[in-house]
Amino acid sequence: MTDNLDELKQKWQELSARVDVLEDINHKLTQRLACGKVTNLQQQLAGRIQRWGYIGFLLPLLAPGLVYMLNLPVWYALLYAAFGLIAAVNSFMFTRYIRSQSLVEMPVAEAIKRAVYIKTRQQRTYIAGFLFLLVFFVTGIIVFPSNQQTLEIFIGALVGLVAGLLIGIPRMITNIRIARRMVDSLK
Repeated sequence: MTDNLDELKQKWQELSARVDVLEDINHKLTQRLACGKVTNLQQQLAGRIQRWGYIGFLLPLLAPGLVYMLNLPVWYALLYAAFGLIAAVNSFMFTRYIRSQSLVEMPVAEAIKRAVYIKTRQQRTYIAGFLFLLVFFVTGIIVFPSNQQTLEIFIGALVGLVAGLLIGIPRMITNIRIARRMVDSLK
């Protein structure tokens, strides 16, 4: 009877040791998955912002059309082109910053702080872009030359604005969600 009890104790200890090893492996896998998720979200956000940066380079190419086709002042077209270049450069610099942050290698508090900064900077950039769009659109209404085609051009600009917002806002919301998930994954 004592032999059976000793044998049962030994098997119990072996099982306990195996459970400890499996718990350790499970913990390491969970950490690796969490790190992979943060890195994936970080790279996904950077890639999406970088793609929008390329669109900013299109605005200077379209700016001459404002002068030659719509008879708007040169300063207005230059403002349009400058906004595109500033937006593009900001996107590429922000992309570089996001990719340079090794969030999974930092202490948790510092990683969360940097991820929150990324999320906040992204939101401030969107607000600044919308404010510029509002100022640019209102200024365009004020300086737009009055002629027979004014109403048609204004309607075309309004349709373009609405189409741009319908494309841009869902993408912006997706980027905000990615940044939020990145912060949440670090907590």
